[in-house]
Amino acid sequence: MDFRKQLRADQARVEIAIALAAGACGARVEDVTHGGRNIRTAFARHVAMYLASVGFGMSLGRVARAFGRDRSTVRHACQLMEERRESPGFDQWMEALEASVARAPVAS
Repeated sequence: MDFRKQLRADQARVEIAIALAAGACGARVEDVTHGGRNIRTAFARHVAMYLASVGFGMSLGRVARAFGRDRSTVRHACQLMEERRESPGFDQWMEALEASVARAPVAS
């Protein structure tokens, strides 16, 4: 796949992850996308980054590029989500979100 096509597909995947995470966390998509810093928005962004990485199988670098963030920021978000998955309730919630992402149609 050429680089531009991959960027477009990655951006589409990230938009799906953001919309799903925002809805699940009660945050506004615009705030998640544009760097809102309140706790709900930051948490939704972490969830979206994790979903893009784990649910869509994107590398941390690709997720970072699509979010306009540094790779270390994405790694930190994913680590936080992995730590929280030790809680059975959170793990079940995240499994449901991952299943939703896995079913999302994305043109490649």
